[in-house]
This record gives sequence, structure tokens and C-alpha cells, in this order.
Amino acid sequence: MTLELVVASGKGGTGKTFISSNLAFYLNSKGTKAIAVDADVEAPDLALALGGIKEIKWEEKFYGKIVTIDYSRCIGCGSCVAVCRFNALNMENGKPVVDEDLCEGFGACALVCPVKAISFIDIERGYIYRGTTPVGLDVFTGDLHVGEKNSGLLVYNLKTMAREAAYREGFDIIVVDSAAGIGCPVISSISGADLLIIVVEPSKQSLKGALRLMDIADQLNTEAYVIVNKYDLNVNFYETIRREFGERIIGKISYNDIVVEAYARMTPLLKLYPDSKPTLEMIDAFNKILEEMRIR
Repeated sequence: MTLELVVASGKGGTGKTFISSNLAFYLNSKGTKAIAVDADVEAPDLALALGGIKEIKWEEKFYGKIVTIDYSRCIGCGSCVAVCRFNALNMENGKPVVDEDLCEGFGACALVCPVKAISFIDIERGYIYRGTTPVGLDVFTGDLHVGEKNSGLLVYNLKTMAREAAYREGFDIIVVDSAAGIGCPVISSISGADLLIIVVEPSKQSLKGALRLMDIADQLNTEAYVIVNKYDLNVNFYETIRREFGERIIGKISYNDIVVEAYARMTPLLKLYPDSKPTLEMIDAFNKILEEMRIR
């Protein structure tokens, strides 16, 4: 059985990709067969943190859907306009008009149309590919074209393909590097996961975002734990985080300039500086994660 672990953060810049890249690298180094998914499809950088893509194994275009209206059947009732959450439909001269830049292809409009005048067409939104990194990890990743929509659907497709590969090839665990925040791609990342790791930094904005992520995890019945990154930049506020999450904190990692160096050299910190303080702190947290997931 393949387990799925998601690393997320309520705001950008907390070190989410730093944690997920090193976690995936650590799992492989311990003999746990891992595969990674970069679910931050608007700004994918997980592969970069692992040394970049050495070889692309396959690549395909990603298509989303937008609605189209058969005006020969439309009666201009406006039901579709009323139900669209994305404001992609507007009434003009008594008929609904689609704004393709806003349409997510969600489909509620088609469900409520009394004369079945609404259907869907495919539109190219980006691409998906699987690549091998220099550290021996395969990464499933995708990229939306500039300004395109359907990031939640793209994440769903990425995870589906990773799960299929894991089943075929016998991977033990899928590590998903989520986008920051709590939007559609993040919810799609967390959905169906076995464990969520929320990365928090000692700031009010990060704590607020982490609490919202924890609420989402509870609603999706996903077990969630917290890693506090750069905790020593504000020790007093770290205590606030500790009081808020208590036993759900599974690790804390100190700030060090060598993390910046690891990013610049596109190398996991665990490989570049295996005996450094933040490395040992991460390993301690990762071992607790393994214990929680009952992987030895």
C-alpha cells in the first residue's frame, strides 16, 4: 500500500519546499521508495530544489474545460448566471455570455440549465511531465500557462498519475509539495492524503494560515502535524505557536544561512551538510513522521 504525505503552508516563504525536498530525499536514502509531486503548479520549484530535471520520462498537454452555450436552445432565463461562483457568466442582450478567462469549467451552470443548452469544450491550460532528478528522485510536476485556470484540476491529475505509477512500480510513499495558502490547488493536494505536515514560521501571518490549514485538514479527516521552521528567529512567538498546537508539533528547525546556500546550489541540505544543526533537527522530525506513518 502506498502512503501519501502532503507538505503545505498557510503562507509563502515559510520553507515548505525546503522541507518537502529534504523529506523526499531522506526517505529514499533510508530505503523507503519515494516519489514526489510538485503541486504548486503556478510556480513549480520542487525539482529545482532537488537539482533540476536530468531526464524527462514523459510529457503531455493538460486540458481544462470551459462552457459553451447553444443559443438556438437558450431561453435566456439567467439560471446559469445566478449559479456561477466564478462570475464567468453575464447577461448581455437577454442572453448569457461566457468570459473564458474566468471560467473554471466547474459545471454548475450546465446542471441548472432547464433546456440543456450548456456543454463543455476542452482548452489547453498547461502541461504535465515526469522527470528524474540528479539525487535519484522522480518528480511529477506540471505548469499552467501564464494566466490560465484549473490549477485544482491539474493537481488532481498529477496526484492521480503519481498514484498510478506508485501502484505499478511499487513506491512506498508519495510526497506532495503543495502550493501555499488554502486555495483550490491546496485543497486538491490534501484531499485523499494520509498525513499533512504544516510548515509554520514564527510570525502572525504564518500562524493564521496554519490554523486555517488545520481546519481544512480536520474537515477532510486528514491527520495533521506541524513543523516550525526558523523557530529561533522569534523564540517568543514560537512559544505562542507551541501553545496553539501542542503535541501536534512534530519538529522545530533553526535558521541558518547554509539553507540559502543549499537552495542556490540546488542540493538538499541533508546531502550538502549532513551533520549541520538544521539537518539533524530535520532528521529528528522526519523520523517522527516515519513513526506516525508506521514506516520503518
